[in-house]
Amino acid sequence: MLLDAFGRPFKRVSNAELLDRQAVPSVGSVRQIHTGHPADGLTPPRLAAILRAAEQGDATAYLELAEQMEEKDLHYAAVLGVRKRAIRSLEIQVDPGDESAAAAEAAEMTRKALDASPLKTALIDVMDAIGKGFSVSELLWERDGKHLRLCGLEYVDPRWFEFDRDNGTYIYLRDNAGPQPLRPDSYLIHTAKTKSGLAIRGGLARLAAWGYLFKNFSVKDWAIFLEAYGHPLRLGRYGPSSTPEDRLTLLRAARQIGVDMAAIIPKDMELEVISAATSGADKLYEGNARYWDEQISKGVLGQVATTDAIAGGHAVGKIHEEVRGDIRDSDAEQLAGSLQRDIAGALVRLHFADRHRVALPVIRFVSPERADPKLMLELMEKGPKAGLKIAVSQLREVFALREPEEGEEVLAAPAPPPAPPPLAPGAPPVPPPPDDPAADRQTASVAPDRVPRDSIDALVDELMQTGDMEEAVTGELGGLIEAIRRARTFDEVQDILAAFGAAEPGPVLDLLERSTFAARLAGETGADIRRRTGDDRD
Repeated sequence: MLLDAFGRPFKRVSNAELLDRQAVPSVGSVRQIHTGHPADGLTPPRLAAILRAAEQGDATAYLELAEQMEEKDLHYAAVLGVRKRAIRSLEIQVDPGDESAAAAEAAEMTRKALDASPLKTALIDVMDAIGKGFSVSELLWERDGKHLRLCGLEYVDPRWFEFDRDNGTYIYLRDNAGPQPLRPDSYLIHTAKTKSGLAIRGGLARLAAWGYLFKNFSVKDWAIFLEAYGHPLRLGRYGPSSTPEDRLTLLRAARQIGVDMAAIIPKDMELEVISAATSGADKLYEGNARYWDEQISKGVLGQVATTDAIAGGHAVGKIHEEVRGDIRDSDAEQLAGSLQRDIAGALVRLHFADRHRVALPVIRFVSPERADPKLMLELMEKGPKAGLKIAVSQLREVFALREPEEGEEVLAAPAPPPAPPPLAPGAPPVPPPPDDPAADRQTASVAPDRVPRDSIDALVDELMQTGDMEEAVTGELGGLIEAIRRARTFDEVQDILAAFGAAEPGPVLDLLERSTFAARLAGETGADIRRRTGDDRD
């Protein structure tokens, strides 16, 4: 038994019927391209009536309002567009439903259909269900030999459909003769489950409608406020002997100077420009509009860090990015189910009708593997030493490098310097060039009795060899580091650092002072800096 998208039995239609479109506009029909504009002059009682009518079966005004919201509210249009296009970062994966040859053939056919450009670009129309609760796209078929081939998807105006008034689930095509059932294998019906309940109540437009309304009020009041108090006051003064014509001249000048910043008045009159004092009242309107923008961001994207500048920096942004990833994956999973049911199902029914129960292909949206290039470089350096085998092809894929052609110039590691000849037993070391500090330190390590050229270098070597500095730093800073690690707030960290700064100097400062003094003496006298033994201390 064949079942439609709502679980109802249906009969297969002929190929000739599938070639003719069913949902098309016509003059005099209830399906027209002209639309209403319920958002114009919208009020709270009017909005409540529109939402109530939608859940009772007449969703025309609600769908028109949802369309206008995307056109009139820049923020809502932006965040909803981000939500719709989030699936573009995922790849479509089609796998056979089972291990049979017919299932593999059906999966390959479905994969080719979904990889075609007309269908991939039409997925953004399918995701219109996120805002309105549902979307319907008509499947476009064309002849391919004895069979039909899916060549595209055509978005259908959602106002041309209505839900069953008894269960609120079945979708019918509006027609002059009354609601008509949708023709089998002709539509991709996608319902966005942003919340449980009726599909028409699950769209984000219903959630954002009140925020849109209140923000619209704030923006209108803000514009009126700026018109009234954003311009400076032009005050004209005239004398008791002025005539009515002089007063009109002064009035025209006051009005003209607000636009042209130039005016002519009689000499015995005054015209003063007084700056407006808003006292921060304009921030109230801006703050209210910004508040509703943030609420709409939360409702559509689940967070605000990727759309609005808030405190928290990079760490908060990373957490909110993960929240948006969860929502994207949920939308992709629902879309994959609709594609499997209506597109893969239609292809299997049309091309495998003579075979018994061919498993539907499994459609998934998967995130492409992305590796951090810096981590990959470290892995290339340390992995082989630890016995890890890394495929060269995978490295080329991560860094987008192609295989070099034969004879093409390639980068190569520099050749190592030639090794010096071995010294004869008892022979003195070869002195390094005078301008090579590294070689100087290397020779100093070979001949420990030689006086170092730089006393600072000798001091560093002495402190590292004796371990005195490490012991002093560990003893003095160990407690500080442990206290900072246990701190729960930034204020506690500040208090800990303040207490540490006010404490008496510890052994680290004493060691640095003594070492600096010794290094200075060694530099001036040419004496060696050596480790003090127990005999020296005595």
